[in-house]
Amino acid sequence: MKKINSFAAILTLAAFSDAAVNLNVSLGDSIKPVTHVATGSLYGLTETLPSNIEKDVAPLKPNVFLSPARSGSGRQQGIGGAFLVAPRVEGIGAKIQIRLADVLPGWPYKFQNMDHWKNEVTSVINDKLKSNNKNFDGYEIWNEPNDTWKVSGIDFNSGLWKQTYDLIRKLDPGAKIIGPSYSFYHASKMEEFVKYCSQNNCMPDVVSWHQWGSGGFVGSVETYRNLEKKYNVKPRPLSINEYSSTEHSEEGCPGLSVPFIAKFERHGVESAMISWWFVPLPGRLGSLLTKNNERGGGWWLYKWYGDMSGYMAKVTPPNDKSDGVDGFAALDKKKGFASIVLGGNTLGDVNVNISGIPAAFGNKVNVTVEYVVWEDKDKAVPSTTPVSDKEYGVSDGKITVPVNITNTKYGYRVYVTPIIPQAPYKDVAAAIPGKIEVENYDVGGSGKSFLDKDDDNKGGEYRDDAVDIVKAGNGYAIGYTQEGEWLEYTVKVAEAGEYGLSVSYATSSENTGVKLYVDDKVIKDDVVFPQGADWETYSTYDAGKVNLDAGDHVLKLEIVGNYVNIDWLELCKTD
Repeated sequence: MKKINSFAAILTLAAFSDAAVNLNVSLGDSIKPVTHVATGSLYGLTETLPSNIEKDVAPLKPNVFLSPARSGSGRQQGIGGAFLVAPRVEGIGAKIQIRLADVLPGWPYKFQNMDHWKNEVTSVINDKLKSNNKNFDGYEIWNEPNDTWKVSGIDFNSGLWKQTYDLIRKLDPGAKIIGPSYSFYHASKMEEFVKYCSQNNCMPDVVSWHQWGSGGFVGSVETYRNLEKKYNVKPRPLSINEYSSTEHSEEGCPGLSVPFIAKFERHGVESAMISWWFVPLPGRLGSLLTKNNERGGGWWLYKWYGDMSGYMAKVTPPNDKSDGVDGFAALDKKKGFASIVLGGNTLGDVNVNISGIPAAFGNKVNVTVEYVVWEDKDKAVPSTTPVSDKEYGVSDGKITVPVNITNTKYGYRVYVTPIIPQAPYKDVAAAIPGKIEVENYDVGGSGKSFLDKDDDNKGGEYRDDAVDIVKAGNGYAIGYTQEGEWLEYTVKVAEAGEYGLSVSYATSSENTGVKLYVDDKVIKDDVVFPQGADWETYSTYDAGKVNLDAGDHVLKLEIVGNYVNIDWLELCKTD
């Protein structure tokens, strides 16, 4: 926490022009793999909040959270210690950056002496080394030393930093060391720091500072990179381990977050954490969740970010050194989509000029445009809002999609997918009577042959789209299912009449099952399965009878309830 320096708090008016501005997206130019660098937050986790990690945290694909080394009585933070929150998110791939300075109480920190400090740091390191959790990102030695190092007689660089650096290298030599974490890019202090560290073998593995307002970030990066050259320092990755608007009330705002994320992805940031201005409200993911723990507008913006996979593609904004319209984009050739998110301090028309569309997408693509609203950090937002869903002809790998930014606080997404006609998997319709393996749903893509509520195959098996497929014995099943998801199958019914329906399933959930349609007409309403022991033990359930007409049809399987695995359906002619 800190006060914003006056020169960093200059407010800018939204740019507006009658002429459309251009945001250029080159899908053919990969800048880096997707790692979701900016999805973390400062004190965004506590022991109990967010209460549902799978529902409210996992979809954002969080990268690194910054947490106090210790919490509780006599510490800077009362809750949310690193060793308490790490187990909550290890299973979703998130890491914890350990803020060592928070072992101390007070603000500014109440530093006693070097012996006390070293004992505290040694205790933290020992706990990290013996922890069963392996999702620790590294140690941030101190927080905002330009404001909080008030110890007379001990120089920060040669005293606190150097001695702590050497202690970590001795006790945990492979650990990542992060710093100096100035409260803003303090040019003169950063130069003093880099000069000292380069001459005394104590340069951090990751260089960090805090960023308020996105417009000045690129200039700060350039200034820092010049220091590396001046003092012959190998280029370091960056951690912007607190970032937000210069206006505290706009923490987590979608439109203002876009230029931050875009520039972080573009300029060598390894991790970035949304700030924590609202002290009574930790555990809200940097105000992506409201004070009542509901999803705000920012949550949906970061969900778009979390849905990205493949590689980050090159985006060129009108002015990289401003907080005006900017964007970040990803292309996943394997899954067959491109996603471009845009926003910023610009009103009016933006031409999103997309080039490098893969030839495999064909000469026509489907483009959906949507936006997410934001009024304030505590206003719940139930969903995003669609703008358009159109086919675009592709010429020389290019299309231009117009987007009208009506509010600088809103975020916008352009989502591009190939147009693939729905057809049977491997071009063979499922025969009825017979058994239908549910993993062999039709091709055609999301919204045509299936609907899955996230963009990843969580089971990682068999097929490369968003449907969650898991191993089941010697074969496969669908898993991680959620209410309302569905799959379609082109079927060929040999003979009209009555058929017995049986389903192979596994679940430990209550009130889960399936609903069946043929050609969009319900043929079997809510089949609810008995609760089973787990998700690996499959049982066959007699679901009754259905009547079918002969010929070619589309059978739709819809999920009822949550978390039921389905292996196969079988339809047998009754006597």
